[in-house]
Parts: sequence; C-alpha cells; structure tokens
Amino acid sequence: MGIADIEKNYNERIHTFLKEEVKICKRLTILSFLRFFSFIIAIALFVLLFKEITLLKFSGGIAFLVLFIIFVVRYFKQTDLLNHYKNLIKINSEEKEVINNNYSFFNDGADYINRDHPYSYDLDVFGKGSLFQYLNRTFTIVGRDLLANRLLNLDLNKQDVENRHEAVQELTPEIEWRQNVMATGYSTPISVDDNKKIQYWIDKPVYFINKIFYKVLLIFLPTITITFLFLLIFGISHYSWFALFALAQLFIASFLIRKTNKEQRVVSEGLRTLKKYSKILKFIEEKRFDSKLLNNLKTEIKTEDESAGNAFKKLIKIIDAFDTRLNIFLGVILNATLMWDLYSMIRLELWKRKYGSNLKKWIKVIAELDLFCSIANFKYNNPDFIFPEISDKTIFRSSELGHPLIPYKNRVNNDFNLNKSGEIVIITGANMAGKSTFLRTIGVNLILAMNGMPVCASDFKFRLTEIFSGMRTADSLKENESYFYAELKRLKHIIEKLKQKKLSFILLDEILKGTNSVDKAKGSWKFVEHLTELKATGVIATHDLTLCDLETKYPENIINKCFEVQIDKNKIKFDYKLHSGVTQNMNASLLMQQMGIFSK
Repeated sequence: MGIADIEKNYNERIHTFLKEEVKICKRLTILSFLRFFSFIIAIALFVLLFKEITLLKFSGGIAFLVLFIIFVVRYFKQTDLLNHYKNLIKINSEEKEVINNNYSFFNDGADYINRDHPYSYDLDVFGKGSLFQYLNRTFTIVGRDLLANRLLNLDLNKQDVENRHEAVQELTPEIEWRQNVMATGYSTPISVDDNKKIQYWIDKPVYFINKIFYKVLLIFLPTITITFLFLLIFGISHYSWFALFALAQLFIASFLIRKTNKEQRVVSEGLRTLKKYSKILKFIEEKRFDSKLLNNLKTEIKTEDESAGNAFKKLIKIIDAFDTRLNIFLGVILNATLMWDLYSMIRLELWKRKYGSNLKKWIKVIAELDLFCSIANFKYNNPDFIFPEISDKTIFRSSELGHPLIPYKNRVNNDFNLNKSGEIVIITGANMAGKSTFLRTIGVNLILAMNGMPVCASDFKFRLTEIFSGMRTADSLKENESYFYAELKRLKHIIEKLKQKKLSFILLDEILKGTNSVDKAKGSWKFVEHLTELKATGVIATHDLTLCDLETKYPENIINKCFEVQIDKNKIKFDYKLHSGVTQNMNASLLMQQMGIFSK
C-alpha cells in the first residue's frame, strides 16, 4: 500500500462516517418527536386521572411514561454514537492532513522540553514540528506521558524492543479497531487534575470499613427505622418512633457530611475518566491478540474472579448511586431511611479494598495501549518505513536513510555505515548543504529504533546504545553561564560518559563554536583526538577542514565524509547526498552576495 492508497482509504472512511452521521441525525429527530409525544400523552392521562380514576387511564399513563423513558435512553445512546462518528471523522480528516505534512494541530509536547537532556533538545524531539508532535495521537494524559518518557529514556533491552516491534506490526493493519479505541478515548477530554484525583482516592486509606461501630449502625438503624415505618403505615405504631430514628440517621449523616462531600466530589469528578477507561478496557478484553506484549497487557487486566471492565462497571454503578444524594429531596429520604451516605462510603471502600491495588496497573495498561495505537498509526501512515534489526556487533548500517519528518516527496535519502566501535565519521560541507539535518536524521532514527518503532530506511541494522549530542548549546542568564562555558560543560559530560565505559553514540555539530577560529581549530583537534583515545563512536559535522587531516593520523578510527555543493557561476545547487572525502566548495560569501548583504 502506497501513500496515495492510504489517503484514498482515509477519504473513503470519512465518506462512510459522514453517511452514518446523517442517518443518526434523522433518528435523533424522530426520537425527539416520539419522546415529546409520549411525554405529553402520559401527562394528559395522569391529569385526567384527577377527574376520574380508571385502570385504563392509569395503565395508559404508565405505559406512555415507560415509552418516554425508553425514547430518552435511546436518544442519549444515539447521541453518544453520533459523537463517536464525529470523532472518527475528525481522526481520519486529521490523518489526511498528516499525509500532506500538516500535523500542527496535535500536542507538541512542549512541556517535556529539557535543554540539558543528552539528546532530545538537539534532535527536536519536542516542540513545534517535532518528532513527538508527529507521533502523538494519545487520548490520555498517562499515554502522552508514557510516549514522552519512552522518547527521553531509550530502552537498551533487546527483547523489550523486539516485543514492541511485534506489537506495533500486529496493530498497524487494525485501523478499524484502533480508530474505534481512539474515538472512544477522544469522547471525554481528560485533564491532569482528573488523574490526580483518581490517584488521590486510590492512595487514601480506608476508614469506615475498619470501624465496627459504623457497620453496626448501618445495619441496626435502617432496620429499626423501616420497621417503624411499616408499623406506622398499618397503624400499629405512633409516628414519633419513626421520626426519632429517621432524625437519628439524619443527625449521623450531618455529622459525617464534610467527609462524605469530599469523597463524593473526588469520585464523581473522576467518573467521566473512569467511564472512558472502562470502555477502553472492554476493547482490550474483547480483542484477540497474537503478539506477546499485547497478550501480556490483556493478562494484566484480569483478576481472579472477573475482568477489569466489570470491576469498573461496579464502581461506576456505586458512584452513580452515591450521586443520588445530590438531589436534596432524594438525599433526605435516603439518608433518613437507609443511611445512604454511610452505605455509599462503605461500598466505595469495599470496592477500593478489593480492586484498588489493581487500578494503577489497569491505568498503566491503558497508557501502553494508547502509546501503541499512536505508533501503529505512525507505521500505517508510512508504509515504506521498516522495522530495524538489532545487532550485537554492527554499530550502524543503513540504506536509503532519511529524516521521517521530511515529506517523502522532498526527502533525500543516504546510505550510511559505522562498522565498528571507536569509529568517528567527520562530515564537512558548505552552509545549508545538509550536515545538521543528517546528524538529526541519524539521531531521530536511532530513537525510533530503540523504542520499537519503524525507521525511515530501506535497511537498518544497529546496536543498542545511549545517544549523546552536542548541537544546539545555549547560554543561560539564570545560571550565569556563557555560551562557551555551557558548551564546555556538555563536552565534559561526553568525556565522563566515555570514561565510565558506557556505550554512547555521539552526534556533534561544530565543536567549540563559542571561541575564535584559531583556538577553535586547536581545541577541536585535541578534543577529537581524545575521543579517539577513549574509543568513542559517532559523527561530527564541521566547517573546520583541518580536522579532516586526522584521518591520515588515525586511519582506523577517522573517516571523512562530506555534503558537496555545486556552484555554477552565481548559482548554487544542493543534492544533499553524502559523499566520501572532504568538501571542496564553500558558499558563505556567495550566499551573502545573493541575499544582497554585499555586492561583487
């Protein structure tokens, strides 16, 4: 399947969902009329009962009232279905835009930007037009955090990475299932506070179920109160006894009201999140998986006696019942007869004691699924991307390597190899020839590869390793650091890593930019020599051609590559192809002339 086929598929899906949207809108119009009609008739029949009570009027009123309730329930179900199709239309419309290289409307992960991170700031992992923004289709906060965490902390376990390959491969063609999960996820936006409230409630210790006093009260008082209510109805007891015990229950409810209100507010505000989580868990439970990792996730949401989806349903029913106290009239009646607040609090604590320890685990499963749906979507949109091969020996070998964020129509791919540990490739080239972009191409594809994601290449073999870059150093007024000092600190960090014998893949762009040319050349030479001594592996881009002489001194460790520019009179042409050797053309003065900075 090519890019054109994918775009066609998105168009067809949009067309299908638009037709379903029209059908549902027609059903909603009919249901609106039917619920209004049934309600009016029911009210009319009950009004007529005041004039003359007959079985026909009473049963007819009840029947139309039941019909009204049925129509209301169906109306809300159809409304939910309509919103689901609207989300599906939105999902496919956005993916069409992504195919045409517009993904600016997705969350860009700016909150995760860290200038001091070993590689993420240099490689544009977060921010506008970033790798994160291109990948991110998460519908939960926990999923979004997990995606960011994976991009920031590379997995060096071969089995983990290969298991992720398998999971992504399985989910990629499952576009119907994936998009239904995503549409369900998008149905209710979740804020950071929602997850915090759920976490707070889970971590909060139980109180009432550990107190025998409250358990006894919950059985004794409602039993006595309801008994006196029946005795009152049959004229056996005076109303004062019923009133006494009813008031006693209301007194206890008022005594506990602060604790009850706080609990009710926390769980009710988290209800929309929990409802969404329960629906997503249902998708997992009902789906058959083949890959090991996805089956493990499915196992994680099972308990000894029932599924996570059913456990969530029980919690939602408890919360819904608890919320009836918000109706003042019902709240007084229920608390006066059944100690409803205390009963609801004990039910919540019993649920939490039974399932609370699993809730964190279930939410993590949802985060993992959220992440895999994003990655599978990324693979689906890029059918020519491949899953790389992990090697214990090969450092880096690639064919047709390209930057995944450059549109396929404009992308220029290159072959690139690093055959052994301790090899450093020095890349020279004119301004704008593609040196920095190529460094980012290598780095971004390594990040993808070590996260079990497909890479932009026709062949890709690599060794699991840490990445450390030095490309976009910035000064800091807050830390009172100059640009040059900040750069030195980063270079020192690289040396420390190498001395610790940690395998690191180094990407450096123009060493010692913050000093004069003579000092820069001398310092850069010594630094690269030191890297060679420490058996460093990686790529260095530079304008300093003197560094290329290191290949003669260290032929086993230094390799010269370049991006060449063709200059024909006053015309500059870039081919963005990587060549062996040292660049022969520089273009700064010609570019300045073409921009009118100075004349010939």
